[in-house]
Amino acid sequence: MESDWACLPEDLLILILDKLVSLSDYVRFTAVCMPWHSVALDKYRGERPLKLSMHQPPLLFLTHSAQPSSEGKTTFSIYNVSENKACKLKTFIPCDTQSTYHYGDSYHGWMISADEEYVISLSNPFCSKVKGADDYGIIRLSPFSQYCYTYNKVILSANPIMAPDDYSVMVIYNDGQLAFIRPGDDKGWTCIERSDFLDVIYSKAGLFYALDEFGSVKICHISEHSPELNEVAPRLSPDLLLCPNLTPVLPNYTLYNAYTLKNQYIVESPGGDLLQILRLVVTGLFYNYDDKRKQRITTSTTLTEGFEVFVLDGKPKWVETKSLGDGALFLGEKTSIYVSASDFPGCQPNSIYFTDRQNDTCFASNYDMSIFNLGDGSFQRNCVLKFLSTRKNIKKFMPYPVSWWSPPCWIQPTFQLESA
Repeated sequence: MESDWACLPEDLLILILDKLVSLSDYVRFTAVCMPWHSVALDKYRGERPLKLSMHQPPLLFLTHSAQPSSEGKTTFSIYNVSENKACKLKTFIPCDTQSTYHYGDSYHGWMISADEEYVISLSNPFCSKVKGADDYGIIRLSPFSQYCYTYNKVILSANPIMAPDDYSVMVIYNDGQLAFIRPGDDKGWTCIERSDFLDVIYSKAGLFYALDEFGSVKICHISEHSPELNEVAPRLSPDLLLCPNLTPVLPNYTLYNAYTLKNQYIVESPGGDLLQILRLVVTGLFYNYDDKRKQRITTSTTLTEGFEVFVLDGKPKWVETKSLGDGALFLGEKTSIYVSASDFPGCQPNSIYFTDRQNDTCFASNYDMSIFNLGDGSFQRNCVLKFLSTRKNIKKFMPYPVSWWSPPCWIQPTFQLESA
């Protein structure tokens, strides 16, 4: 006797939905039959989309693989680290063949890009129908009222799909300045008179937290009149921000110069703890002489040498920790994401997945991407690069790279259910 899956009680189907964590499992649920699809569509409201989005493993968005087409769509490659799989995605994310678009941030599944004038656009490659977006599903923000030569990070207070009329955008631009905007507001961008910020997040408490160059964290209160900054976390000890002298090595090359720096991030754990991450990076400038060409060849390498993680206690004080528990961090040029590793087979707990922060070293032989184990300080070097560098996968996933301005970046997938 064959099972009639379409006749299962709705209460049982809802119990099954409540147990699903992966978006791919949710999609498979909708494809079983029409009654299942209807239940999933009806229940994909309220907190369920937020719950699903917050528990998705970040995907590596390969900006170098951008292939624009004549109909306006661009094909990108995306890579799932936990499953060691890659696929192609066709979307309306802005792109052109002149490499004028810069990518680097993602939040709630939204990719942030900027054109050559640094006008910012929001695009969700997994959704097409969004209120406030143009016909291509792109939300284009107003140009900056002040001169802008770069943006360092962009963060959203809410998902424009869930709150199309009630979200704000905060940006760090010109290497440390803060500004915010409410899309649709004629007021445009509001600038905050500080110029030393390195990272910004939106907390579960409904506030923007900004990290300055000294390791101090400020709450950014957005008001209709004048924004305010209030300190909630003290500075790190100056000794922790000092960089050791490291000597990089490149076979067959002579070291010309080297320097080290510490990149700083903040991230909030699922439990609401505030973490600060220091990433030690060493860059080496090398040269060699090509006897055949009778010319000097120069190159550079950038390599991450370690991480330090600090958690803010109740005093408040920054305390170093060697354990993220079940957590895993995903760090990129402008992205910091915290997930529960146990939700995803293949995702390693107490680990930091990181991508290169340098544009000119991406997908070179010295590409700086790895998995760092916080407990024992070990690296799994070039784990993803090994997958992408095979002859078959280079041809499949990166045939005609056009966006050399931006390293690959992490993105957490979201999706919309549509009526069948």
